[in-house]
Amino acid sequence: MRDSAAHAGVLTIDDALRLAQTWAAAHHADADRSRNFAVQWHQDTPAANRRGDALLRDLEFFFLAAAKDAAYWQSVGDFSEEATGVWGVQALKALAGLNAVGLLAAAILLAARGGSAYTAGSIGACSLFLAGVLLAYPALRLIQISRSRANAAAASQSREAGSASTWEQLRSANDANPNVGRKERKLAVRLAAAMAATATIGCAVLVTAVWL
Repeated sequence: MRDSAAHAGVLTIDDALRLAQTWAAAHHADADRSRNFAVQWHQDTPAANRRGDALLRDLEFFFLAAAKDAAYWQSVGDFSEEATGVWGVQALKALAGLNAVGLLAAAILLAARGGSAYTAGSIGACSLFLAGVLLAYPALRLIQISRSRANAAAASQSREAGSASTWEQLRSANDANPNVGRKERKLAVRLAAAMAATATIGCAVLVTAVWL
């Protein structure tokens, strides 16, 4: 009976494990993952389809899919790093600095005293610049939270995909939200826009107050 099965090319579980081990060695792949895949493959595949060429084909396809999924999650982390990286933080700091300089200038002009329109304009400019300065902390904090959450999630999913040894594990690794941290990032962008607005309007109010 065993001779008949072997002649027909039907793999036993031991045959599948040996073939997976050989394939892993030839392709410098993880032997444990290959064997685990072979066990699951043997359980899920009808006896008539348990052929060596089928196992080798499925092994190669699975490892390629796992590598691509791991690379995808890594790219998600890289994108989040770029979106919340040095340039974004520096832009927020620049906006905070601009508002701080405006606040100082408005305070100096307010201390100089003038007419009611001058005083009202100086107070209004101070309020706008102060709001811009105060918005800097939550904006920077949100950027930090967005980056850490996105990077942690992407790294975790990339590891899971790269270490998966069955299709179920690979599907589980991909069953995650690639937009982790996006909410915080969008809110930080809105705060940055508000900071730019306070600086722009504050300057306009200050200039108007001086020239009135």
